[in-house]
Amino acid sequence: MVKAVADLWSGLRDYRFLIRQLVRVSIVGGYKKSFIGLAWMFILPLLAVLVWIVLNRAGVVAPGDTGIPYPAYVLLSTSIWGFFLEIYKSSSNVLANEGKLLIMKDFPKEVLLAEKTVVHLINFAIPLVLNICVLLLFGVRFGWASLLFPLSLLPLLLLGLAIGMIVAVLRIVAVDICTMIDEGMKLLMFVTPIVYAPKIEAGWLSGFIQWNPLTYLIGFSRELLSRGTFFEPAGYLACSLVAALFFLFALAFFRATAKRVLERLVNN
Repeated sequence: MVKAVADLWSGLRDYRFLIRQLVRVSIVGGYKKSFIGLAWMFILPLLAVLVWIVLNRAGVVAPGDTGIPYPAYVLLSTSIWGFFLEIYKSSSNVLANEGKLLIMKDFPKEVLLAEKTVVHLINFAIPLVLNICVLLLFGVRFGWASLLFPLSLLPLLLLGLAIGMIVAVLRIVAVDICTMIDEGMKLLMFVTPIVYAPKIEAGWLSGFIQWNPLTYLIGFSRELLSRGTFFEPAGYLACSLVAALFFLFALAFFRATAKRVLERLVNN
């Protein structure tokens, strides 16, 4: 695993120009055909939050004590959830979507993962500004601890990449399994405290929330930015360690199997 990390760093350093070019193409190409372009980064989160606010006002959703106004809570929570889910989506499709490029031009496969990660961080940074504005609008005042918010997202990034790398390989050889995982990721949001508070009384769901690592990874970052406090620090550190180890395992698995998977892609 240590060798895999060392090789990863060496490959990214040697191919940094290619990574920059791929990032530029992805950012420009993703929005040049859209009339309102980057504005979608602001519009889509607001539309998603509007749905939950309407359900909350109608009494359908009882979120419990969220600590901050519900609209700000949902917007921030769904943004952090999207940070995790989107890096999973982009990394899990890297071989299926970019496999032909890897076949035509021999370069480290991790370069594409790096490009997806950089694009993902850029796409997240823009709507993050909207989150901060909404929190300020609702009277939230940020402390020095809030400056640690970007760093607190690192375990979520590693976890999303780890799951994505494993699924990227499986997507070529076991499509049905990947479909089940994709659908499971969508359902995971509803059993993770995103639109309701972590300490909600909901029978068996309360027990699942307690053992769900995303409860701690998302909850810690959310409270750090919105309240300047540390949510379940012991649970967050334990889950962060598991996410880091899982990432190292997934990276070694990806490096060991991606070449053979690409050969199968050629044969198909």
